[in-house]
Order: sequence, then structure tokens, then C-alpha cells
Amino acid sequence: MPRAGETSENPATGEALTFVVTAAESGGALLRVDVRMEPGRPGPPVHVHRTFSERHDVREGRLAITLAGAERVLEAGSSIDIPASTPHTFRVVGDEPVRTVVDYAPPGRYEDFIDRLYALARAGKTDEKGAPKKILQTAVVARPHLDEFALATPPYAVQKALFAVLAPIGRLAGYS
Repeated sequence: MPRAGETSENPATGEALTFVVTAAESGGALLRVDVRMEPGRPGPPVHVHRTFSERHDVREGRLAITLAGAERVLEAGSSIDIPASTPHTFRVVGDEPVRTVVDYAPPGRYEDFIDRLYALARAGKTDEKGAPKKILQTAVVARPHLDEFALATPPYAVQKALFAVLAPIGRLAGYS
């Protein structure tokens, strides 16, 4: 379980994330992270957070956020609110790193999901986008966190059904 002040790095995506306020410290109301992203890396796939909103407050660099299909470039000093269940992604624009403070409210167990993915990346078990290389590993990690992070496509119900079948197989195969 991450604690405030701890930094976690994802070598696959070039992100370094410092926990500022954890869900435990806020009584489950907020997860605040200070994220540094390197240029030249792909952003995450288009995804949704079904149960919480996300707010980016860009402190350095230029961050492109695609929100419901429309891209907007944020400069330092800009912010954006992403409502729950809104498809979105982001990427660094230009050659300079981006630093953004991100609030997730209420975050559920999202920090546990981030922690697991970053650990897999540090172990070399993810692709260049930070996704687990094996579908059974993906199912084991994603199934308990689909409300916090689901791909925009295929539909949520399809992901939920697929991972409900694959996750137990993945655990039997030794993935955790």
C-alpha cells in the first residue's frame, strides 16, 4: 500500500508518480499524485474511470488530453476536470517532460491498481504502453479494478465477463 511521499516509477511508460495524499489518509475521499511524464512515450489507452472523477493541474510542460474524442493541449497553469465514465487518454506534447498533479475522487482502490501495474513494469512484464504482456496477467490485475480502470472498448460488460473467466485461470497459472 503506497504512502504519502513515496515515489513509484514505471520504466515502460516513463512516468514517475509521487503519492501526495493517499485514499487511506483522506478517509477514501481523495487520491492526489504528482506525476512526471517523459516525452516520446505513448500515453495510456483510451479508458474510463467508472466510479471517480479525475482532475489534472499541469505544473510544467504541455499535456494533450483527449476527452470524449476531442483533444485539448494544456500548458503549465492549466487544469481540466474529467467526469467519471468519460473516455479519455493523455500524452506529452513536445520535447519537454510534463509534471501534473492529479486528483482522483473518490479513488476506490485505484492506487492499488497503479501500484500493481508499476511493479509489473519494473519487473519487465509489461509492454511499452505499460500493459501486462500476458492476457492472463491482465485479467488477474484488471478484474478487481474494472470500476476504477476499464478500456473504453470493448464494452464494460464484455470486459467484465471476459476477465471473470480468465482471471481464475490466470491465478491457477501462477499470475498474481
